[in-house]
Amino acid sequence: MYLIKKIAWMAIGLILFFAPVTLSTELTPKAGGMENTTIHAQKHLPYVPGRILVKYRSAATAAAKTDMQTLYGLAVKKEIPSIGTLVFKLPEGLDVKTAVRQLRDDPRVEYAEPDYYAHPEAIPNDPAFSTQWGLNNTGQVIGGVAGRPGADINAPAAWDLTVGSDSIIIAVIDTGVDIGHPDLRPNLWVNTGELAGAASFDDWQPNGLDDDGNGYVDDIVGWDFFFNTNNPNDESKKFGGHGTHVAGIAAARGNNGAGVTGVSWAARIMPLAAMDYNDGGLPISAVAGALGYAEQMGAHVINMSLGLYQDSHTLRNAISAVQHAVIVCAAGNDGTDNDVRPHYPSGYPNANLIAVAATDQFDHRVWYSNFGAASVDVAAPGARIYSTYSRFVDASGYTFLGGTSMATPMVAGLAALIRAGNGTLSPVQVVSIIKGSVDKRPSLSGRVSTGGRINALQALRAAGVGGGGDSGGGSGGCFIRTLQSVH
Repeated sequence: MYLIKKIAWMAIGLILFFAPVTLSTELTPKAGGMENTTIHAQKHLPYVPGRILVKYRSAATAAAKTDMQTLYGLAVKKEIPSIGTLVFKLPEGLDVKTAVRQLRDDPRVEYAEPDYYAHPEAIPNDPAFSTQWGLNNTGQVIGGVAGRPGADINAPAAWDLTVGSDSIIIAVIDTGVDIGHPDLRPNLWVNTGELAGAASFDDWQPNGLDDDGNGYVDDIVGWDFFFNTNNPNDESKKFGGHGTHVAGIAAARGNNGAGVTGVSWAARIMPLAAMDYNDGGLPISAVAGALGYAEQMGAHVINMSLGLYQDSHTLRNAISAVQHAVIVCAAGNDGTDNDVRPHYPSGYPNANLIAVAATDQFDHRVWYSNFGAASVDVAAPGARIYSTYSRFVDASGYTFLGGTSMATPMVAGLAALIRAGNGTLSPVQVVSIIKGSVDKRPSLSGRVSTGGRINALQALRAAGVGGGGDSGGGSGGCFIRTLQSVH
């Protein structure tokens, strides 16, 4: 049996290796959105150089706004319509700190702040035995270490109740998603309002029109909010891969005979790219724009495997503007107490937001995972997690990564299962159910507010899901155990 599995996976690997990365459908190249390369030669700044975020007071007139922009030499780069915030490009000679200091004192301005960078919350790990222990831990050996049986989210038993539904949308705000990946393409969200008569995404061609009137032209499978294009592919060879890995954990296609399975087998993945290819960070302006789009376009769950330690008016307002989705946020990977050193957006108190720490194969908090008895809600598997990966970065299309970035989509996938199984629940109720159904663990007591690691079966039962509901295609989840191991 082992030999047969090994040969099968070698064959799949060869197919993926030689499969073309590009799609037949044309999406706008990202190069058109690049910033000034001279400006971006300054690496590792905490914010985007040369631009700031400003929100005017409601009493400011159009003339007053124009006068202020002329006075400071500001040029509007774009607007974040969901929260009424403008992104301004600064004139030569005016640095970010000076501009923010001056504008904060201007009576026409509600707030002015830098366009801070958030960063993906992942830590790479060397590939070992390719097994998804976080879904079903049998004590299998990973990285030379045998885990503790049962230190998992109990996914196979949960799949006996539901494997998810293609009516549920998970927005992934990240580096992008490899939208042609064979384990993700079947679950790719398609904006049917932009099809313009095409039978499917495969038949679609751009027409340069905003067919659905949402403010975005040809946004057929999402948007890139840094480059301002309809191409959310995870293409950066230097900084990419993260978003594709996250998407696979949450919703890689299940029961398709290849690769891995997501927590939700059938949920639709909405790729929302927000990464600056020059720096590798995710500007708050891009993240906020993506949050607004996810809310506008009907996402049920939003995955945010990213974070920063600087509070931001723009990010806080964008989070608060989301009312119809469960927002799942990584707690961070510095091994620090978020109650003492706040981390965002995981630290915002919104009732539809859940903050996630990472556990290992023994149900212990991973040493690098941030924690917080008041500010972090639950834990989920986040060490040595095997998932899909951008083929622009690694032709194999799969790899191991670890971090709270990987724990977060475990929870996002669970939220998608709950919403698929019981559509009457509000986002706040879904969050409450996840928090109230954890497996309590001594290692998490005093480290996360619930003291526990998520349990998918218990959460679904608490949500009133039962009877083998399977709206996502395929039969019950017991047989998925045969797909768990990758040798």
